[in-house]
Amino acid sequence: MSREKKINVAKALSVQLRATEEAIDTALSEAAHLIETYVTSRRAIHMSTIIGNDVHQNTLKAMMALSTAQQHMTAAHTNLTLVQAQIGLGNVAVLPADDKPAPPPTGYYVTPVEEEVITAE
Repeated sequence: MSREKKINVAKALSVQLRATEEAIDTALSEAAHLIETYVTSRRAIHMSTIIGNDVHQNTLKAMMALSTAQQHMTAAHTNLTLVQAQIGLGNVAVLPADDKPAPPPTGYYVTPVEEEVITAE
């Protein structure tokens, strides 16, 4: 198999790996939002924490399972790096150049909720 074809296959795998990792991150975020929404809703109607406690517990269990899945994907990522070396691609960059956004300039930070750049004063 040509080196170019190996690189193209590695790029396709890399894109899928990143998509899978992103899906797990999104699921974790959505589950956390579910807990937040549930607690806020419960408070809004003055419902006891005893009622519906299983909702909270089962969502937390799902989040733990997602965390375990995330750990397994990290291991798969490491394994794919080893495979890359085994097929002779070594340290060839297979990720798109824009795979990760550039960090904000020094003196700025990104707020997690609003996702807007704010100057540090």
